[in-house]
Amino acid sequence: MKKNSQFTDRGSRGLDRRGFLAAAGTALAAGLLPGRAFAQEPSQKPAPPARPDPLGIRSNVHAALCQPKKSWSMPGPFPGIVAEVHLPGALQGGQPAPGAAKRMLAAAMRSLTGEKDARDAWRRFVTPGERIGIKFNPVGHKVSGVTWDVIGAVVDGLESAGIPRRDMLVWHRFNDEHAQTYKPELAHPGVEAYLLNWFIVKDGKNTPGGFERWDESVFYEADVSLPDEQNYLEEMFHGGTKSYFPRILTHGGKDGGVDKVINIPCFKHHGGPFITMALKNLAFGVTTNCPRGHFFIERYISEVCAFPPVRDKVVLNIMDGLRGQYDRGPVPAPQFVWPLERLYAASDPVAMDSVGFEVLLAKQIEAGRLPAARAEEVRKKHYGLAVAENLGLGVHASRPIETRTVVLG
Repeated sequence: MKKNSQFTDRGSRGLDRRGFLAAAGTALAAGLLPGRAFAQEPSQKPAPPARPDPLGIRSNVHAALCQPKKSWSMPGPFPGIVAEVHLPGALQGGQPAPGAAKRMLAAAMRSLTGEKDARDAWRRFVTPGERIGIKFNPVGHKVSGVTWDVIGAVVDGLESAGIPRRDMLVWHRFNDEHAQTYKPELAHPGVEAYLLNWFIVKDGKNTPGGFERWDESVFYEADVSLPDEQNYLEEMFHGGTKSYFPRILTHGGKDGGVDKVINIPCFKHHGGPFITMALKNLAFGVTTNCPRGHFFIERYISEVCAFPPVRDKVVLNIMDGLRGQYDRGPVPAPQFVWPLERLYAASDPVAMDSVGFEVLLAKQIEAGRLPAARAEEVRKKHYGLAVAENLGLGVHASRPIETRTVVLG
């Protein structure tokens, strides 16, 4: 793989990462999907690519499905079950009330597992001696991203189960968002902060770093690629039809990776798949060359999560619903943020996202952002959760999902 030649100076042309998301949303609205990559002169703008049939795209997902699952693989020990904890007053001035997240998470873990002690509930998922990765979503920072409080509640829960902080690794993709959002040396000393890629400014140009953190022998491949013009985007590293997985997921704890993962998404709308919750936090946070996934997103998210580095490592999903964003996501839009004051826990990410989808849909209708008559149309349009269920990742519509609701006083 050619590396440095794949990148250009962001200051001279093209889009930054958030700019690309906005452009992708425009392309989706126009019904444009990219075909295979094509060469072009730097001064030329890419011609609109031909639109392939999203359902006709070929991928190597069969390579994942033929590999046997582990006992804790998705959907985990509690398929079709979601614990929901509501604490009125959990959010004060747009930020979590002190101690609220920890109290809510303990209740959610007990409700999900049936254990009387939250420590025993955590031990259903992790074992001392394992190295645990924590994948969170910082997009939105203090407006609508995952809060330090929920990350801290997870760290405390893992410690109670016998996992020392030296065996915890909190990661995200990008140095700019991670640096703004989570500083373990301030929040939770001893926990490792880990980035999958970053940029170093040298001679006025962005030099990419982190190539060695990706495993090119383990990849998701689909015959969709983006024009070479956009290969410098920090999500990509490279063009083509392959997306690589990180070594921390393809290797175990004794080999520099992690043994299991706790997934911490936020409760947010997304202009593509309607929600950006458990599954999307994983798919776009654990692959290179992922901007192309926005153009066949209902498949990309689910198929990436079907691969063993994700399917067999993510054992628990804790969704930060202290605040929710019901429109104009994934970038922060304060006017659409409301105090949901809930926290969700599930071993089944599909069931969690299905519950979140309906709550967000109802909020859009209540707020007048969507006519009630169009609800079924939205469900049919966003079929990604059905794809995930068909891939064996969890429960969506094949049977009722059990939501175990707890209201704290």
